[in-house]
Amino acid sequence: MALPALLPTLVACSTGNLTCVDNVFVTRELRESIVQCTTQPGDIPVKTDHYPIVTILEWEVARVLDTPRRNFRGVEWKVFRETLHAALQRDDGPPHVRTIADLKALYAAVMCAINEAMDAHVPFSKPCPHQKRWWALELKPLVVQRRRMGRRAHQ
Repeated sequence: MALPALLPTLVACSTGNLTCVDNVFVTRELRESIVQCTTQPGDIPVKTDHYPIVTILEWEVARVLDTPRRNFRGVEWKVFRETLHAALQRDDGPPHVRTIADLKALYAAVMCAINEAMDAHVPFSKPCPHQKRWWALELKPLVVQRRRMGRRAHQ
């Protein structure tokens, strides 16, 4: 058990007595990683009789080594389009595509122009090694809205 013995985890609604009904069981391997396991009576949620149980673990977090990626959200698109347009105006590709070789040459010229514009105007992102890969700033208002709705539901 990770939670110390005789530590109250519940306040009886009718009598107000403190009882020890909740236990936190862990494996031997996990027990070695536990720094602290306790209750927080001061942080008891609204409309509940159980104390929050807080468990602090000490684990080494593996860092993810990311390859540099472009941050397209930080692009000034008007300037990017102007640079791309100027690069495409250069006479690098064939005027008409008649053969597979012409198509490949035109493809190479277009890709060269896109890469040139990207190198000039698209910065590299500097991701935090602990960031949530699925998180986007657009999710923040949705999280706030979900929390508000949850609080309203419990009133």
